Amino acid sequence: MKTTISLVAATLLLAVLPTRAGIIAGPITNPANGHDYYLFTPNTWNASEAEAASLGGTLAIINNAAEQEWVFSKFGTYGGTDRDLWIGLHRQWQGGPFVWVSGEKLDYLNWEGGQPDNAGGVENCVEISQAGHRGAWNDANENQIRNGVVEVPRKSNEKPLTKKEKALIGTWYASGHQEHPCWIAGTENKLFQINDGHATRLIFSVEGPLFLANGIRGEIVKDRILWSNGTWWSRKPFEFGNGKTSPVIDGAPMRIIPD
Repeated sequence: MKTTISLVAATLLLAVLPTRAGIIAGPITNPANGHDYYLFTPNTWNASEAEAASLGGTLAIINNAAEQEWVFSKFGTYGGTDRDLWIGLHRQWQGGPFVWVSGEKLDYLNWEGGQPDNAGGVENCVEISQAGHRGAWNDANENQIRNGVVEVPRKSNEKPLTKKEKALIGTWYASGHQEHPCWIAGTENKLFQINDGHATRLIFSVEGPLFLANGIRGEIVKDRILWSNGTWWSRKPFEFGNGKTSPVIDGAPMRIIPD
């Protein structure tokens, strides 16, 4: 959907917005799934998702029509104001498929007619819109200003880490380089990837792969994690010799990321 705000006006608006989203309402519990929801002050998609992660959640994941109706009825006109709502569906790259930030399977869609249209080739995030059929979904530029709806699973519903998940905790080496250590840390029920001093939440799926908060997937192969963005971690550092030899897993050379 084409934006009605000029690029110049949008740039000026972004310049005066706070870098963090604040809470307007919540927690409000959805009785159908036991999760808590919050309504954020207007901000960009990225700022809203970052703040959602700090609460231990994500922008809302909509799994069915009943959940869609509940979210829109609670927050779409909150406080008597019509609100376009950021949810946790986005593209990881320009022109890529839409995925949930949590890595959950995409089983439900509620697009407005003619959407997604990726107007201008820059619409990579999804909102529940007031335009057209109220409550339908529209793809939008991540820098547009919307109210984020955040979904946070209650701690009572969270399962403790399994033995397999706990085994991932410890020191790893990015691309096998000893001078590039990274870590997986854990709480009772969460895993965190720590690299260059920054922590990112990891979710271990029952199907096996790991999901970073930005949607990057990881596959565990022996004592290594192969990430979907082409990088990899090893439990032990490698001796690269002249730098021309790549480690091999199951007969396939691995990509080495330059320093």
